[in-house]
Amino acid sequence: MRFINPLLLIGMIGVLTIGSGLAADLMQVFYGEQGIYWTHKDMPLPLEKTGENFQVFIGGKPLQDHLDEKTFFAADGELVPYPVASRDVTVRVNNWPSVKARILTKTTLTGFAFGVNLTLMIVGLVQTCLQRKKKAGNRPRG
Repeated sequence: MRFINPLLLIGMIGVLTIGSGLAADLMQVFYGEQGIYWTHKDMPLPLEKTGENFQVFIGGKPLQDHLDEKTFFAADGELVPYPVASRDVTVRVNNWPSVKARILTKTTLTGFAFGVNLTLMIVGLVQTCLQRKKKAGNRPRG
């Protein structure tokens, strides 16, 4: 009965399992659909909740300040101006940058694990080849 080198076996299993997950994550980051991570159009966020992602300036002053000071106006259907309130301004945000950061953080760990398993597989393969070569050298010549 032939036995497989344990390092080779562990390495092969790890390379196949961890490597496929790593490849899928990298494909998603570099070639995946990036436009699907927008806030749903029926659920836009209030301007106050998006301050960490971006800021809008009008005349060198943040939009939120204009809204708070009631210096930002719009016109109704009859062109009568009225001050725009904070509740009138909503925002859709593309969450792709945060999703991409999460995936790439995960690939750092899986990439390391993949490297360990690839090393185990190569060491196991080298040991197996050396062992077979040694056995072939010990055979009696006839």
